[in-house]
Amino acid sequence: MGEGTRAFSGLSNWHPGDVAVVVHGAWGISLDEEDTRVQAREVSESLERLGMTAPVVALGPDLTELRQIRQYRPKLIFNLVEGLGGLGRRAHEAAVVLEQVGVPLTGVSGAVQEVVNSKVACKEALVAAGLPTPLWTTTGTDVSGDGLWIVKPVWEHGSLAMDSGSVVFGSEVASALARRHADSPHLHFAEQYVTGREFNVSVVEGPGGGEVFPAVEMLFVDYPDQALRIVDYAAKWDSGSFGFNHTPRRFEFLEGDKPLLDRLQQLSLDVWRHFRMEGYVRVDFRVDERNQPWILEVNANPCLSHDAGFVVTVLKSGLEYDRLIARLVQAALGWPT
Repeated sequence: MGEGTRAFSGLSNWHPGDVAVVVHGAWGISLDEEDTRVQAREVSESLERLGMTAPVVALGPDLTELRQIRQYRPKLIFNLVEGLGGLGRRAHEAAVVLEQVGVPLTGVSGAVQEVVNSKVACKEALVAAGLPTPLWTTTGTDVSGDGLWIVKPVWEHGSLAMDSGSVVFGSEVASALARRHADSPHLHFAEQYVTGREFNVSVVEGPGGGEVFPAVEMLFVDYPDQALRIVDYAAKWDSGSFGFNHTPRRFEFLEGDKPLLDRLQQLSLDVWRHFRMEGYVRVDFRVDERNQPWILEVNANPCLSHDAGFVVTVLKSGLEYDRLIARLVQAALGWPT
């Protein structure tokens, strides 16, 4: 399913030895930042297999490495910046500055990234577009009752700062947010917790627009009856945790799931078009007990490590890794006519 039907035919406008600088912003020692460095190395190796010279540059908080990037005289910048100085809220700053180099940049623009990286701004845009997303609050003073809410960082991704204590009753939201704001360097908000199934849908730019890939479900296997079904930081990054080892992905579904899967794909294309996405994106959903999908997050420039959910989904559909990287490069350069 997709907007374009013409098959990708390979790179154009490239010459052997052209430079594609791979940039990221990981300077810390956290598990997610180490994964960013692995991602940069794997993308660089793929670009070199495609015949390019692909140095890797880590951007520091003050972006002084921009001079080094210019010295390479790149044909393309492959943008893997997920944050600067350990702050996800600064990721779009890197894109804005990199755009000033004057060469094609992979992924979304800095302006789009600023909107979708803020979960609150993204939800406001989703509501304005008539797309379903759970209710949310930035203060908790407008929330009460015994319904469940989940406290999340506004800007940070990769399930940062999320654990079982992130889910609270409505009557506790205001105090939970106050504690997070006092203890954390990151701004937080709370979202109505959706009990149900969790899905991801990947979209990749093609010559005719966004091509949507089949939905993938995150399973919560052997969780105790009362345990919360969330992909928290440990489940995402800690290979020794219960969550990491009990949240496999499902790729095959029963025939009865087809209407839901089609709906998830259509909503993902709606997101792509509404935000005028470029390059690649992953849309995260919860589906409630009434089979109603709710958009949780729009992840622009999702992780490109071989074991990342976005990549696993695309590879499962038969698109090889180097071909995916080539396709993202071509999307940045412009499709041949």
